[in-house]
Amino acid sequence: MATMSWSFGDPTGRMVGCLFFGLLSLVLGGLVYGVSSRLTSMGSLDEPRQASRRPSVILGCLMAIGIFSALYVTSLSGYSQLELRNGQLTIHYMLPERTVVLPFIEVMHVQEEPAFKGQWRLVLTTETSGTYESVLASQSDVHKAGKFLRQLMAQPYSLHQEPLISD
Repeated sequence: MATMSWSFGDPTGRMVGCLFFGLLSLVLGGLVYGVSSRLTSMGSLDEPRQASRRPSVILGCLMAIGIFSALYVTSLSGYSQLELRNGQLTIHYMLPERTVVLPFIEVMHVQEEPAFKGQWRLVLTTETSGTYESVLASQSDVHKAGKFLRQLMAQPYSLHQEPLISD
């Protein structure tokens, strides 16, 4: 059987977005640290001791981590590439970089879900391993992969033969 492969989203766009939001997170975390540090160091007139910067550091770090985590959960946490070869589904993730291989026969449900600002996700549900969601991608990319996989699920005998599916 020929290898079928689908890519979701734009790898360059994901990296640029990751770098941009990483920098934005750091800048905002630094600003929160600066403002918080300034406010805590002001103290009161009758207290001569220096205030600790630890709460300001913790607050700045929490802000930076929170912003980047929100980006990761909403946009970057899914798989970016899907391959089907010889009855095996290979799922590639970008952040953190990892690969999951599972038998296609374990896939119980393939669903296309609308996500954010006209973007879509392809969601695969398996009987043993749970749910796998793609990164945000165009509706046409998600629909093509979803349609092919659902048709293949309807005719599982063809997994080791050339697919008889037409667009």
